[in-house]
Amino acid sequence: MNIYQVRPTEMGWELEDQQSQETVLRTLTKDEMYSALDAFMEGRTASVEVIGRDGELEEERPYPGSQHL
Repeated sequence: MNIYQVRPTEMGWELEDQQSQETVLRTLTKDEMYSALDAFMEGRTASVEVIGRDGELEEERPYPGSQHL
């Protein structure tokens, strides 16, 4: 199973593949990230850790199974 991490940046939010340390997705807002994340994770089995602006783990989202409403 792949592990990804969503975290804030100075310019918005990014999704990083924890195995390759590569940024695979960038958005301006957290809401945009959640919407883009659903499309990006389509057909993938992964766990996504969401890190808040305070640096703490906010939530862990399993895919398939998570969807932003």
